[in-house]
Amino acid sequence: MASTSSSSSSSSSSIHTHRHESINPNLLRLLVTLINNHITSLISNSKSRKLIQAKFTSYLDTRNTRNDDSFDFSEQSVISNLYWGIHNAEDAIETKCVKIVHTSEKMLQAPASLNENGTTAGISNSYLICCAYFYLCLIRKVQGDEIQVAVHFLQAMVVAPAVVRADLAPELYRAVVESCIVPLRRGLGDGFDGVKWGATSYKAWLMYHQVISYGRSPLLMKHESCETRNTKACSTSSSNPYHHHYQNSEHAAIVECSGSNKVSESSGIKRLQDLLMEDHSQQIIDAAIEEGSVSKIVSESTGAKCLQDLLMEDQSDSNSLCSGSSDFAAAADDDFEGYTNGFDGSLRAIHPETAITMSKSSEFWNCLEDDKEAPTWENFQICKRDYSRGNSTRKDQFLFSGENSYRVEQAEIVQKVISKLCFSEGPRKLEDDDIDSDDDDDSTTVEITTVYEMLANKPGLKYSLLKDVILDQLLMALSTSKEQGVTRASISILSSIISSNRSVIDEIKKKGLKLNDLANALKRDVYEAAVLIYLINPSPNEIKTLELMPALVKIICSPRCSKSGLKSLSPTPHSASLMLIQVLVTAFDYSSNSNHLAAIISPKVISCLVNVPRKGNLEEIISLAAILVKCMRFDGQCRCHILQITPISPFVSLILSNHKHAILAGLEFYHELLRMPRSSSVSLLQKLREEGGIDIMCVLLLAIQQTQQEYKILAASLLLQLDVLEESVDKILNREVAIQTLMESVTCEEYADAQEFAAFVLSNIGGTYAWSGEPYTIAWLVKKAGLNSILHKNTVNNIDWSDDMLQESGTEIWCGKVARHIIKLGNPIFHALKNGLKSKNKRISRDCLTTIAWIGCEVVKGPDDLRFSACDILLSTIEQYVHPGRELEERVLACLCIYNYTFGRGMHKLTQLSEGVRESLRRLSCITWMAEELLKVADYYMPNKWRISCVHTQVLEANYNGSGAVNCLIYYRGYLFSGYSNGSIKVWDIKGQTMTLIVDIKEHKKSVTCFALLEPGNYLLSGSTDKTIRIWHMFKRNLECIEVITTKDSIQSLETCGEMIFAVTHSHKMKVFDSSRKVKDVFKNKNVKCIRASQGKVYIGCTDSSIQELITGNSRQQEIKPPSKSWRMQSKPINSIAVYKDWLYNASTSVDGSRIKDWRKQNKPQVSIVPEKKVNVVAMSIVEDFIYLNTSCSPSNLEIWLRGTNHKVGRLSAGSKITSMLTANDMILCGTETGLIKGWIPL
Repeated sequence: MASTSSSSSSSSSSIHTHRHESINPNLLRLLVTLINNHITSLISNSKSRKLIQAKFTSYLDTRNTRNDDSFDFSEQSVISNLYWGIHNAEDAIETKCVKIVHTSEKMLQAPASLNENGTTAGISNSYLICCAYFYLCLIRKVQGDEIQVAVHFLQAMVVAPAVVRADLAPELYRAVVESCIVPLRRGLGDGFDGVKWGATSYKAWLMYHQVISYGRSPLLMKHESCETRNTKACSTSSSNPYHHHYQNSEHAAIVECSGSNKVSESSGIKRLQDLLMEDHSQQIIDAAIEEGSVSKIVSESTGAKCLQDLLMEDQSDSNSLCSGSSDFAAAADDDFEGYTNGFDGSLRAIHPETAITMSKSSEFWNCLEDDKEAPTWENFQICKRDYSRGNSTRKDQFLFSGENSYRVEQAEIVQKVISKLCFSEGPRKLEDDDIDSDDDDDSTTVEITTVYEMLANKPGLKYSLLKDVILDQLLMALSTSKEQGVTRASISILSSIISSNRSVIDEIKKKGLKLNDLANALKRDVYEAAVLIYLINPSPNEIKTLELMPALVKIICSPRCSKSGLKSLSPTPHSASLMLIQVLVTAFDYSSNSNHLAAIISPKVISCLVNVPRKGNLEEIISLAAILVKCMRFDGQCRCHILQITPISPFVSLILSNHKHAILAGLEFYHELLRMPRSSSVSLLQKLREEGGIDIMCVLLLAIQQTQQEYKILAASLLLQLDVLEESVDKILNREVAIQTLMESVTCEEYADAQEFAAFVLSNIGGTYAWSGEPYTIAWLVKKAGLNSILHKNTVNNIDWSDDMLQESGTEIWCGKVARHIIKLGNPIFHALKNGLKSKNKRISRDCLTTIAWIGCEVVKGPDDLRFSACDILLSTIEQYVHPGRELEERVLACLCIYNYTFGRGMHKLTQLSEGVRESLRRLSCITWMAEELLKVADYYMPNKWRISCVHTQVLEANYNGSGAVNCLIYYRGYLFSGYSNGSIKVWDIKGQTMTLIVDIKEHKKSVTCFALLEPGNYLLSGSTDKTIRIWHMFKRNLECIEVITTKDSIQSLETCGEMIFAVTHSHKMKVFDSSRKVKDVFKNKNVKCIRASQGKVYIGCTDSSIQELITGNSRQQEIKPPSKSWRMQSKPINSIAVYKDWLYNASTSVDGSRIKDWRKQNKPQVSIVPEKKVNVVAMSIVEDFIYLNTSCSPSNLEIWLRGTNHKVGRLSAGSKITSMLTANDMILCGTETGLIKGWIPL
């Protein structure tokens, strides 16, 4: 019937969290009467019906016409069924023809069974469902089924109350709401959410009465004199979800039953079992047996049909219990025999004791051979009672055959299950001596599950109704019970039913299962709820809204046996939690995934996660692998912990399985885990090789043949690394296939993502990583190329230069092994890498340059022919990477490549370098010794006068209003830091010609005046006029102040040398802080203006124009430039000091420079620049070719002077007064008083 098969889920509004509590029968009768009276009036008024029909058909025609362009046969079929169902309903009302009635009902059931949350042919499903149920209630009225009329109308109100109120029955809607729904609960109101809840409650109770009254006239509509008795038989105890206390019955009187037993106030209503089993009823039955009137007593003592009667009677000709017929002979027909045959094996499995053993003598099994009387229920009750009393005479008189007796036993078990669900404290068998027994929970679950399966496999309305009763009661217990044991048992039973038949999920959803109820149960430590949530398979967004992560983590961290009653459940609460966590950390955007990952990233939780998957369960291992991959990407520091606690074999089993998804999960896991320092990754590879043996090599070789590009790249990478461990001659095919696969992917532009991924894998397969997972191959190479200055190192992004992993000797050995394998393939390798260098994708070109660099470290050791050939292929492309404008690390890598590939016979290739390349190498000579060596060779082969380009191009500009002047600039960990006069520090990420603000922090209370880098630990220092020095650490774009040093005066400038911090105060005194932060004064008799540190020495410019030198190793102080002797020079302090290579420059009214060693020998400078008369040089910065000056006469401009010839060649305008200046990677940057930052590079 449509009402049971298409019951739509109700709204998720909070009003629906109320219980469907018991309803006063008077209200139920009033509701049924109101609805039936209105429908009767409508049926008799053809004009009103035709008006409603016209509305519907017109709406359907209009909406259907709009969607003619997107014709879908299945959707049009539903619309057609509704359209002709309405027309047939009208004909059925007019003609009362049974055939037309049935036809109309069948046609209307198609739209009634739709999912209310979708659309069909452009029409809302809720509208179609509401329309279908309204006409179904008209059809049911024609058939004379008053309760079903009410049920159908209520379903229309549940699905679309707005449609009912506006179009169908506004007067009836108002009457039902005001007279029936509003009185249910104070404050419920007449809003749609409240109406839906009320309609759902009434519908549930009406259907309940239908089940209890099956086969006879409804008890609900009987005379009020029978009401008390019927209510007792049909209602539940106080713990039942339907129980409700009315205002007028809070102190209800005790009702007497048969003059002997009383129903207590605490239980509210007497249970069905109590009425069936109470002593006075047994006494009445005893007396009745003598009179042969058992059926009458059963009817009077229960007030409702016994569930055994419901099961045993034949569906086709069932009779009402009130008719007095109690003969069960009809139950032995063919219909019931099929039912009992289906029950037989399973029920014996549940209850072995149900094998009939009512008599120990063989007479019991044979006594009915000559019995002429058909077995009846009355005889069975007499036999059972007399046998239990030891009456041997009765035993011999009333006995069934084993099969017939067993049939009745089966019915009893079904009754027991239904009664336990409907009329006890809950689905769990709660006995005083067994209340916490897990074995009892398991037995009950298996029992109810098996009965449900048997009912589901049996056709017929009565079995369908009983099956619905089981689901309804389980869902009610789940949604309303506050007892943990009841909730746990309900969830376990539902999980068991779904595990054996996944099709039940849709039926349970239609009945209104709410994920919020399961979530609440899970948060109350009902761990089995995780299993049910997993089996229902909600969408990721639904799982996210439940906020389950804390509860899931609690399950994961709990002992396996804790609070899990159903031991045989598959999956277990732990494994279900694992797979739900996988959804939460993988299915959303980065921000949402990160929030969920933060809850599981601790070592404790990860350790528990690793222990969840059961041996051989690929699905669980796949989930674990996906979670661990996400954890390592979120916080790479957990990689070390994962390596220590994770067994090898489960993830090897993924790769060795025959499932493509499992193999990919295993490859992704090991790819991510192997992103660790090279010595640790080699150890892991050895374990992996031992565990997988030759099989893993074969699987990887086969996996490379797959069409999915990422799949091939991961397999090729792992195969090559495993093969490098052995370096055996007979495995040449493996490594060649792996290398060719990677090279083909690098050059394949058809798959851009795969090309980028392959380039990344190849660039680091011969290098190393940090424990955080950051690739350190570039850092290892540029350090190898001679990048040693802390200022230059901090120009490179995402490198912790204090990391010990950069010192590993194992990286060099591994790099050599891999490079030897690759270069054996000859020129095709270099051609492929050259194509990658030319890629428009900067990541691909950068990674190919990195690959060429580490391969070159082995090429330089190889034969001249190979090196010469590689140089001929690559040099013209590599030289483009040394020019200004590129990232510093790219320029240094290019310099390293040129050095390695031109070694030996290729040296004369340097003569082919363009003037621009040679000029760029000259500018790099202050950064890496390799550039200087290359220049010497180029000069040797082709000496010429260097051409210097003085043209500067602006490449950067960023403005941040509201923070004041930019007082200082510095590079730290690859980012540009700027300090402002309002006390804020801003961090900029520079990509090409774009500056992006990534951090804006304000912890200084006053102006930030200066920055410095502390080499031990690679920290950033900031000084401020708030009399503090703050020490900062940055990790993954998170800037954190880790220490505050308080001073007695404002800080004007900072410098560091080793662990010592030098600070110049606003009063021109110099303070020195050692590693313990003890402070002392130096040069007490000098007023210090500026400082600069280089190679263990600190140079101090004073206000008296002298320059002092402090050797930090022995604290020796000396004066390398005396103060001016002229009284006119006393007011000309040293405003700036710069050290470039072995030259020292100072600026006051002029710029003077000499080699450092020559300053001590002579007072006269070797170089002297005088910008203009009576002009002070405020700030100065020096690079290879240029000296940049900011003077007092033009504070918004930078003057450009050639360092070699001391000629002014131009100027750069900043637009406003310049307040800070910085040179880095051949770029000149300045900050202004308006907050503007500009940058230029010389072409």
